[in-house]
Amino acid sequence: MNEKENLKRHPYLEIKAQSVVYRLSVDPADQDKISKVHVRRYVSKDKTDFVEEVINTSDSIVILAANAFENPKILLNSKYTVIEKGQKVEKTAANRSDQVGRNLMDHMVMLTWGLFPEPVYPYRGPGSTTNISSFRDGNFRSDFSAWISPLDNWGWSWPAFSPGSDLSAFLKDGLFGAELKEALATRLSRQVLFHFEIEQLPNPNNRVTINDQYMDPLGIPRPVIHYELTEYEKKAMQQAKLASDQMFKKLGIEDCTEYTEKDKNTFLYDKVRYSYNGAGHIVGTHRMGSNPDDSVTNSYCKAWDHPNLYVVGAGNMTTLGTSNPTLTLSAFTIRSVESILADLEIQLKK
Repeated sequence: MNEKENLKRHPYLEIKAQSVVYRLSVDPADQDKISKVHVRRYVSKDKTDFVEEVINTSDSIVILAANAFENPKILLNSKYTVIEKGQKVEKTAANRSDQVGRNLMDHMVMLTWGLFPEPVYPYRGPGSTTNISSFRDGNFRSDFSAWISPLDNWGWSWPAFSPGSDLSAFLKDGLFGAELKEALATRLSRQVLFHFEIEQLPNPNNRVTINDQYMDPLGIPRPVIHYELTEYEKKAMQQAKLASDQMFKKLGIEDCTEYTEKDKNTFLYDKVRYSYNGAGHIVGTHRMGSNPDDSVTNSYCKAWDHPNLYVVGAGNMTTLGTSNPTLTLSAFTIRSVESILADLEIQLKK
């Protein structure tokens, strides 16, 4: 079945392939309304050839659900002009509060790894076999972040690219045949990985912005990320490493953890080096709230500035905690859909 025949079966649904929304237009005559969605549909593999499309949304509800990086990028690229006290002032969509793109949060993931004294057989079963949740709450949170600690079943694949790196190392040592097989079995069966997912506080300086110096092949600004850790989060990594040291010692695990200056995200704290990864749990960049002066949307993910615009996703979260954001994101979606359906009923009655 070709594309046109498939769309005939779904007269109320149109899917546009190879199409990137990059800007919204605010109606000059009614600046509460998003009147257009601008799309670049690329027609070449390298995305340098594209067709410009404009979708009229004057009588529609617009929903941005592009993730916590792309949603603010689109909004910041949606500029319009207002007259204030007789002067022209340039603004960006849904950004009366200046909170679009701010309060970027993720779970900083600190890894520790070592060798059990006997085989525990990782690389089988679920990615995580259990989770230590004892550190997600307590009086310590006035001093440093909470965390959860999944006990991962991936061996050293994340921090050391095992088992490929182990194979390379043994081959360089001249091992072959039965010796190589035995060496791999001995090491891989004993590898253990502890994983500390650390809570991050909202920080307005951690943010997504755009800059015309950084464009993608379609001529659209890329998201520019500004990201830093505070004392609160750094101290949590110090405490998590101390907890890891105690657990390794109790279990007789040989600690093989190594943080170096070459690591992508590394820092010194109390003269000790720590390194961390991102979890990809991106939240906070178009936070919801009860006041348009300090939030981007209301509790239904409807933009305060434009009643026909919904900005939906984990970016609406105001804090992250220690848990993954998926269930919260799902709750936002259900709540937003209920509000969108109510808005559509009002429109249909007009």
